[in-house]
Amino acid sequence: MDIHIKPTVALVDEKVNITITELLPGEKVKITASMHFPWAASEKYESFAWFTADSKGQVDLSKQKPNYGTYDYIDSMGLIASLKKVSSAGENIASNLSIDNSIFIDFVCEYKEEKKCVKIERMIKLPLVKRQEITKEFKGELFYSEKSLRKTIILLGGSDGSRSGLSFLAGPLASRGFNVLVVGYFNEDGLPKKLEEIPLEYFEQVFSWVKENPLTYDDKIYIHGTSKGGELALLLSSKYNIISKVAVSAPHAYCFQALNGLMSGANVSSWSYKGKSLPFIPVDNDIFYEHQRECLEMNIPFGFTTTYKKSVEREKRKEEARIKIENAHADLLLIAGQKDNVWNTYEACLEIMENLKKNNYKYNYTLLDYEELGHSLPIPYVIPLSETLNVKMGKGSFTCGGTLKGNSHGQLDSWNKTLEFFMA
Repeated sequence: MDIHIKPTVALVDEKVNITITELLPGEKVKITASMHFPWAASEKYESFAWFTADSKGQVDLSKQKPNYGTYDYIDSMGLIASLKKVSSAGENIASNLSIDNSIFIDFVCEYKEEKKCVKIERMIKLPLVKRQEITKEFKGELFYSEKSLRKTIILLGGSDGSRSGLSFLAGPLASRGFNVLVVGYFNEDGLPKKLEEIPLEYFEQVFSWVKENPLTYDDKIYIHGTSKGGELALLLSSKYNIISKVAVSAPHAYCFQALNGLMSGANVSSWSYKGKSLPFIPVDNDIFYEHQRECLEMNIPFGFTTTYKKSVEREKRKEEARIKIENAHADLLLIAGQKDNVWNTYEACLEIMENLKKNNYKYNYTLLDYEELGHSLPIPYVIPLSETLNVKMGKGSFTCGGTLKGNSHGQLDSWNKTLEFFMA
């Protein structure tokens, strides 16, 4: 038995090909993958799959579906996508995040009495990537290299306010030559504690810094926003013509009420401009509690999509809260999962596309929608999908939506097209 895995060293978002040769036709082979995160070594993840060798005595994961295992579709990355936690000491993998050390995955193949192991390295950034913290003008961090493409992407995160998770996007992007500026806008020292009336003028300092910094200076500014950060990215592009490209993963078409954690907070907007709270859609928590109760009775996972959908439908002045994206001067890439269970991003994106068409928007705009994609990270193969597909919450379970196969495919395809979008 011989194991062939290529490449054995790659960026974390790159695919690998796995083939097993020198088997007897029709014989069974088991492949097990195992890993832990460098910053949470006690949390162990594993996946496995059984295969039958073809007439040539080979198994090719890019062409064969497992007989059974932790995934059930054809995909050379199925073992990585289907990794699940098998042991834990209670460490939180969302704490102390670091992209400085690689993730290593062990693949063990068992065939009859034979057992062989191959270790692969998944780098979150290449060694050439440097980092610069910004604390005076705004809270942020620049990821860059000497092989810069002279293109700067501003990264905006979602409702948790954490910048650390965005480094998983920044590392691979900077490794490909982009200057990547991760910007914090709440929930850290010196910034608002809650996602409540965040002043858009704060980002004027960010734009000025990019324009004046010798590392990032260019006539064009790109933005990538995820979830609530997607709402913000679209809002900024509708206000500031300096932005020339916007990619948003799981965005919405409206400004919404302030957030206090996962639930709606004070009866004001998430955003403000020139000292005034921007028009917003109120979010009725009673809708969520009713939805949650129904899901618990039916023993199915719950989410927030129903809450947002009904809140928009009930609002009589929703046009005032709609983000006037037709005023932007940027190429737009919208990414939506039809099974998003955090909010109704697919319907929102269809509405955005309709408004752009109706207003004869003169810049390029594209919607990438995926039937079985939920509300997942915009980059593939970093955090196991098992961490978000179903999460215990109270007496029930919360889901971001979608299937293992659908999320894995949607993440990879949309990420590769995001790279193409910013490269062009």
